[in-house]
Amino acid sequence: MTIPLLRIQNQKKIDQVVELLWDEKEKAFVTKGLKDLFKVKEIKIMPRDFVPHIREYAHVIGWLLESMSMAEDVNLPFVYQKRFNLFGHDYEMVEEKDFIILKPIEELFKDELP
Repeated sequence: MTIPLLRIQNQKKIDQVVELLWDEKEKAFVTKGLKDLFKVKEIKIMPRDFVPHIREYAHVIGWLLESMSMAEDVNLPFVYQKRFNLFGHDYEMVEEKDFIILKPIEELFKDELP
């Protein structure tokens, strides 16, 4: 069972929409739409990373959506970066068999950990 949480729309191509869903089977938040639009793996985010930082992750997914679209526009392949910095935060993407796991690099939220 999946439950929709967010819909993220490309600002330049409004027909490109990605959803972020709670996937009960994966016990994680997963995107839906990237594979269909761009032939890339969907993104998976663990609840412990996502829940306290929903807004930041929505911006990251939106940025990735627009980056994939721009790469497609100029006929370049899109490849997930293993590590990147966006809006002053460091993230990494780890390949899993069916997904790319998006997570903060540990130092990202260190000041907010209990």
